Amino acid sequence: MGLNYNISGAGETLVFVHGAFINSEIWMHQKSEFAKDYQVITIDLPSHGKSSPQVTEEYHVEDFSHTVIELLDKLSIKEFTIIGLSLGAMIAQCIASKLPYRTKGIVLVGSSASMRLSLLEKTITAFLFPKWLAMWLFGKLTIKQFLKLSFMMTWFMRGNKWLGGPDTRQKIRESIQMIQRSEIKKIYAAVHTFRKQNLKSGTYPVMLINGQYDSPVIHYHSFYLKKELQDRASIYTVPNTGHACNFDNHEGFNSMLREWLEEKNIVAEEGKLIPINETNYTSEYNKWRGNRLAN
Repeated sequence: MGLNYNISGAGETLVFVHGAFINSEIWMHQKSEFAKDYQVITIDLPSHGKSSPQVTEEYHVEDFSHTVIELLDKLSIKEFTIIGLSLGAMIAQCIASKLPYRTKGIVLVGSSASMRLSLLEKTITAFLFPKWLAMWLFGKLTIKQFLKLSFMMTWFMRGNKWLGGPDTRQKIRESIQMIQRSEIKKIYAAVHTFRKQNLKSGTYPVMLINGQYDSPVIHYHSFYLKKELQDRASIYTVPNTGHACNFDNHEGFNSMLREWLEEKNIVAEEGKLIPINETNYTSEYNKWRGNRLAN
């Protein structure tokens, strides 16, 4: 099956990257809105949605970043703005740190700066809930039990408010059910091992946008990044929303995103839509990637 992605609209390129265990459908309301004025690319990361798994024991943020960069190279897209949710925001940071000269901006939705940013996080990830323990527990628990344990602090502090409204929670449940059990373990490793990226290597603007009821840890990370990046970063909060604030309140989120894009002069211009038949997206990418690896 390969990598599933979609291109719509024309103009400046916006790349939307979803979070762990969900898929590109989480951006459905952004795709329909921003394709009116921009070229919008949505991607199902490997093992998510309609994309196939990759042959590896576990994923890392850098692996997913390479996949996105390879796709952008294949499509001959030289400059782009990346909008990432959760794991997708980690990927956006990784790509921007590698390609600051091609990055026009990054939008970090519900993002962490590192899984070991504070002393508490270092203690949890290194001693209380290290990766080896998480992987061992995965074999003993149901998927629901494992995910709830993995994010137990957030659940304890926010409950269902963290996950968002009923429609958002249902979308997340449907997305998780599409993923093979063995792949969930591999994906979790990518989140657990994420470390701080060098965002000071470029001059691109950074939008930090969170749901009001997202984890206090997420809000702390946004303030940390704002302090690090100073005037390059702006913080927004979408009221009465959880982690996937773009789905919980798409009108509010879209309004804030459009405002930021216009303020940073990432504005719609006449562009050329890449003439690729949507039904051929997966096979075209696989053919190109196979030829590249062969050479």
